[in-house]
Amino acid sequence: MKRGKISEHIASIPALGISLIAALLAFVILGILSGFIDKPLTYIVWILMNASASFLICILHPKQVWIVPLLCNSFVMFPALLDDSFWSISFGLIVGLGVVFSFPMAHFGALIGRRRESRNKRKSD
Repeated sequence: MKRGKISEHIASIPALGISLIAALLAFVILGILSGFIDKPLTYIVWILMNASASFLICILHPKQVWIVPLLCNSFVMFPALLDDSFWSISFGLIVGLGVVFSFPMAHFGALIGRRRESRNKRKSD
């Protein structure tokens, strides 16, 4: 399958679905890695996976720039909102910074996605 065909197939999936799949994959990968590497490194891997997912998904779906980072970090958002002590532990601070980092990455991806869409629109005209 050619690269253009693959991106077309992935782009046909709604941003909501891709974001939830990315969150689930990050959660599973983090669970597997936690047995092999130290905790601070697993938090950093979590941050990088979610920020990268937000970036890549927003390239394909630039109009969903606000919802994608929230959904990619959904496994962290609920404990953060419900637990008062979440932000006082190192896990909460590191992962919280990762959630914050996902938003600029999503906006950067949306900027690239909008440019890509406008370039494709000009080519078709």
